[in-house]
Amino acid sequence: MQIHISFDYELFFGNASGSVEKCMLEPTQQLIDIACKHNVPFIFFVDAGYLFQLKKYIHIETCKQDYDKITLQLNRLASLGHEIALHIHPHWEDCRFENNQWIIDTTRYKLADFTEKEVGEIVSKYHHAIKEITGKPCKSYRAGGWCIQPFESIRKALIENAIFVDSTVYYKGFHDSKAHFYDFTKAPDLCEWNFENDPCIENKTGMFKEIPVTADQIPPLFYWKLYLKMRLNPLVYKPVGDGNWLVDKKRIYKHFHTSTNHFACCDGFFASRLQFVLKDAEKQKKSKMMVLSHPKSMAPYSFNTLNKFIMSAKSKGHTFNTITNE
Repeated sequence: MQIHISFDYELFFGNASGSVEKCMLEPTQQLIDIACKHNVPFIFFVDAGYLFQLKKYIHIETCKQDYDKITLQLNRLASLGHEIALHIHPHWEDCRFENNQWIIDTTRYKLADFTEKEVGEIVSKYHHAIKEITGKPCKSYRAGGWCIQPFESIRKALIENAIFVDSTVYYKGFHDSKAHFYDFTKAPDLCEWNFENDPCIENKTGMFKEIPVTADQIPPLFYWKLYLKMRLNPLVYKPVGDGNWLVDKKRIYKHFHTSTNHFACCDGFFASRLQFVLKDAEKQKKSKMMVLSHPKSMAPYSFNTLNKFIMSAKSKGHTFNTITNE
């Protein structure tokens, strides 16, 4: 099996964005150490809108320092063979840096909130923000907040930027809130497929390829365990990131009494599900497993569990790879 371990490299989008050091640099360095130890590559979907805004405010010393630190880390990641991919949270168009902090505005959180012309401009300038740092174009894309629908507004922009691989969809995924919207309930239960105008509809001659995040149906008991572990041993299970999530409280409460259509993930205690997801994929004889995580949401438990997972998977003959070099 090909196993893809991917991370959305970004700050938080709640009422506190968190720091570059705790949300991005420090946890990513720990991931680099794990990757080097096992000689495996990871995939980093870089929040390019943040890079664009940092460059816009580069006359401010704090922003310049953050931009320079991120530049060094992204170039190191690329030199070590990790894939740098495009991740877009377009709400950065409306964010600003004041009094030494980011004022986060998520009124327009998804590309569907913008006109087709604006979408084209956003994708191109954000893609350029990454190319300006690494010197290489991105070949893979992931929508911020999983909000890839409607795809028609994004399709033309991706073609213009020569990006034909997406990794956003997860089987049976659905979310409808003030900021988010995505509906993957009609997506196929496959490891990959081609598509043309809708990432949830397979089209064997389509020019785009979807490599979905591997699904994981999580029972309510998991969230009760998570709650208890966070209360009893926060130093082990608490994420290293120092910001706040964009929270949908109604959705969170529902998790405690209803099974959740989730995805393979090594954030916090979710890492405990990796072995279960792998065994299920083996049972179904799947050819790929895609894991979606965030450096900001990794906890001491996560790093330790990811380390063990890689050792276990490699001992079974599974391989780890980037998307574009598989």
